Amino acid sequence: MSIPVFAESTGYEQPFEAGTMGSDRYRIPAIITLNDGSVLAAADMRYGHGTDSPHNIDTLVAHSADGYTNWEYQVVNYFDDCADGETDTSSASFIDSALVQSKDTGRIFLVTDAFPSGGGYPTAKTGTGYVEVGGKKYLALTDGDDIDSFDNFHYYIGEFADGFAPVVSLDTGDATAYTVDTEYALYKDGEPIYMEQLFGNGKLVQQTVFSINADFTVYCTPYLWMRYSDDNGKTWSAPMILSEQFKAENESFLGICPGRGFVTQVDGHERILFMVYDNARGNENVSTIYSDDNGMTWQRGAATQCIRAIGKTSESQIVSLPDGTLRMFARNAYSFIAYADSTDGGVTWSTFRADTKLSANANCMVSFINVDKKIGGKSVILGSFVSDIENRADGVVKVGLVGKNNVIDWISTYHVTDGFFAYSCLTQLADGNIGYLYEDEAAHISYKILTLADDGTLSEIGGNNLNYTKKPSAAIQIRLFFRALLVKLQFLFKVL
Repeated sequence: MSIPVFAESTGYEQPFEAGTMGSDRYRIPAIITLNDGSVLAAADMRYGHGTDSPHNIDTLVAHSADGYTNWEYQVVNYFDDCADGETDTSSASFIDSALVQSKDTGRIFLVTDAFPSGGGYPTAKTGTGYVEVGGKKYLALTDGDDIDSFDNFHYYIGEFADGFAPVVSLDTGDATAYTVDTEYALYKDGEPIYMEQLFGNGKLVQQTVFSINADFTVYCTPYLWMRYSDDNGKTWSAPMILSEQFKAENESFLGICPGRGFVTQVDGHERILFMVYDNARGNENVSTIYSDDNGMTWQRGAATQCIRAIGKTSESQIVSLPDGTLRMFARNAYSFIAYADSTDGGVTWSTFRADTKLSANANCMVSFINVDKKIGGKSVILGSFVSDIENRADGVVKVGLVGKNNVIDWISTYHVTDGFFAYSCLTQLADGNIGYLYEDEAAHISYKILTLADDGTLSEIGGNNLNYTKKPSAAIQIRLFFRALLVKLQFLFKVL
């Protein structure tokens, strides 16, 4: 596979401007500030479309020395089975990314959902995609065109040595003439094997086991695909597929919660956390995956619970409260953002309930971060989300102060736009300002730098808070009142 590498752009407003690295459309922003004060961001390259998997989607990572200008780009996850600028449901894809950096070692982790041809949330099949041989799990393969039935999978990828692993017959235990490299590209008798690229006008590209047109293909289920970097994103490791360590056989979809992971301390050691969600119980349900050994092995936290009024939990972000409690804010099925707390480093969580001060659209991701600044001696949390409960519109950033018993008082609101607004991600820059990526049009990401004043108000550098006059209709206000009442009653009587 050929992977495009670096380009450069200037101007802080649009690090993911249309046309960057050959993609006209971008979605699903992620952004973090690194230990050295530089900034790393990631987004889906959607090329000429804004559609989720199954479609042609790759992962672009951008790096800036300060988060303001001079962004450098690298296409980190790339399947070339479909020509850039084109799309088709037969394309393999990468969708939704989350970033985090170890404070102890400086290692950066990037986790993304990887799907084979035809794979996506609605088409994901139940199971892990792995077979067990001799007490170990191996990535299963089929040499047929039907990747939806696991009964067709009679091969697997064996142990890697010197950058290659054999394709082994499950029936006989014998290695075939085929091997794969660490990017899961296929070889036969030691030579690369090729296929025609979709919409490539006859162009030949190397086969990977994530393409339906390859000689061997993986099962149609999601794979949590992790890379790490030990040099601030200049180079990246070969991918590690995490799913086999914790995906359950009764789960079809299991995906990363995009945006940011989280780092905490547990019993004197560092823990790296990401949030994932599944749909095994019918409704979506968030949990954590975590590593206590700098990303070498991963475990999955306990399944979470929520009150009935919330209905589900999915895309989530974690903040830390002053007493060490972790709080997770989650997208759900209701008109308020849900939250739950953990006192054991993110393994188990309290029952999710709604914060009735945070009315929000139930159908969109949320972004929450801690900031260093204190206001009135209190810790500050910022939250970005869609405030229109009926549409993806009216983006806001809320400023919250953490008080007694971890009650958060949301003291001010920065209005981003009263028009279209979808996914977003916040980071505190090295100078204390806030870097802010958000979707302000379908498949378009904008970037702003915000500053937090001593009175708790946010404003844009070079701009102002939107003069926001739109108010919810009387009908919506009544609906929110009764929904908030229902939430309080259900939690009071512990109706789960």
